[in-house]
Amino acid sequence: MTGPATAPDLANIPTRDWQKARRRLVVIGELARLTERTREDAEDAAAELNISLSQLYRLLGRYEADPRLTSLLPDRSGPRAGKIKIAAEVDEVINTAIDEYYLSRQRPKISDLLIEVRRRCRALGHPLPGRKAVRLRLAQRPAAEVTARRNGRKAARDRFAPATGSFDAPWPLSLVQIDHTLVDVIVVDSQTREPIQRPWLTLAIDVHSRCVAGFHLSLDPPSATSVALCVAHAALPKAGWLMARDVEGDWPVQGVPERLHLDNAKEFHAEALKRGCDQYGISVDYRPVRTPHYGGHIERLIGTVMGKVHLLPGTTFSDVRSKGDLDPSKHAAMTLDEVERWLAHAIVGIYHRDLHRGIGATPLAAWQRGLAGNGDDPGRGTTTPVADPRRFLIDFLPIERRLVRRQGVFLHSISYWSDVLRTLIGEREKMIVRYDPRDLSRIHLLAPDGAYYDLSYADLRRPPISLWEHRLALKRLREEGRSDVDEEAIFGAIERMRGIAARAIAETKSMRRQRERRLQAAKAVAVKPAADKPAKPNPSAFEPLPENERLFTNVEEWL
Repeated sequence: MTGPATAPDLANIPTRDWQKARRRLVVIGELARLTERTREDAEDAAAELNISLSQLYRLLGRYEADPRLTSLLPDRSGPRAGKIKIAAEVDEVINTAIDEYYLSRQRPKISDLLIEVRRRCRALGHPLPGRKAVRLRLAQRPAAEVTARRNGRKAARDRFAPATGSFDAPWPLSLVQIDHTLVDVIVVDSQTREPIQRPWLTLAIDVHSRCVAGFHLSLDPPSATSVALCVAHAALPKAGWLMARDVEGDWPVQGVPERLHLDNAKEFHAEALKRGCDQYGISVDYRPVRTPHYGGHIERLIGTVMGKVHLLPGTTFSDVRSKGDLDPSKHAAMTLDEVERWLAHAIVGIYHRDLHRGIGATPLAAWQRGLAGNGDDPGRGTTTPVADPRRFLIDFLPIERRLVRRQGVFLHSISYWSDVLRTLIGEREKMIVRYDPRDLSRIHLLAPDGAYYDLSYADLRRPPISLWEHRLALKRLREEGRSDVDEEAIFGAIERMRGIAARAIAETKSMRRQRERRLQAAKAVAVKPAADKPAKPNPSAFEPLPENERLFTNVEEWL
């Protein structure tokens, strides 16, 4: 069956051609990553590879269209190995017979297929093909497809689906897995130190090195926003993030991932995530249904992290038997910020530096080796940096489409304005608007020129609010019997709710949860640190552990 060009069978590539392609990959890969490429750069690359400038540009074009080593293999003259020249009409008969006759649940033999092909050719007056030609056409079909159509998809999955740890991740950020978990520890309010709830953790792992690529900790359930913030954390430099949390150590993982491997949760199918990945050339693979081993790397990492979280005060453990008669709420002592800081210390200072038996090195060493190379492996070189961090995050935020009116842009029944809208009034097409659910005081409009413009409240006297506050206000207004809901009513309801929460902050867990979420939203949009001195963290959670009590000692092992 013919189709678009695909990578050749790696087992049939001569060693000499493979080594030549590897040398080309180092030079051309570096050339492709240059943002301002000059003719002099191309000439230097051509001289280093001892090829003409025109040949270099052909190879560069092939690599940019398909950034894999196989796209740089030398061209080979002559017919392909195993190719038999037969008439096009006979070839069509063979492929049709394979589809209609051989690939069926009746599972006929190859000898039966040959008889059927010759019968059809004889009826049409075509030359009769030989057994070898039919076998070669059949061999060109993917074995998994043949098994699925003859024996069922389950049989094909059992035979050909990759087992745990078999994902192809030849270099850093070639494959990143992301998943969520409810953390087995109850956090407390940052002021009253009263228990609130268990937070949600969105975690990303670089499969090649087993480094933690990034994470996001929140009181809100998994959503498109938590995925966006985790992807942004994984791709952006982390030095400033660590410094803001007073965490010492190096977390070198940064750069645009090539592939994301996700499960089938709703938030992973959000339009915002798909568009953001398309924008930066990130391919997305979804875990097949009922195949838990596909997410083995991230699930093992989550299990390792949760196993060590059980050492923290306020842990709920993973099951009732482990908890016994312990009441986690009575022992809860750490705020959301402190748990986040503890996770950063555990990842940077311990997990990344412990031997990972599955790869025979520490994750940090595997990351550095994957970039710099060693011996026969040239390594990836540098990762693809994020040129504009602000734009990168915006490109993954939730999407809506709105018209630009004379009064501005309306989203969530709130009016937004910026002077840039003066030139866009009258546009007939709806424009893409992105927003951060943690702070609705500012949204981002994608203008026809391809740039994002910040729009603020049309009424600048309005306070910043989060989407969860907005939804709760709508619920309260409906309970009050309000049929017409406008901006004034929404902000009035939120003001009343905040007043109630301020007076009852220590009375209920739900009130403490609301206040803590509002503080997290304020942190997300703050231009500079607040003047108030933050609550003193629980010192016992961050003191260096003795060598015999180090965390993450039982790192996942892949056989």
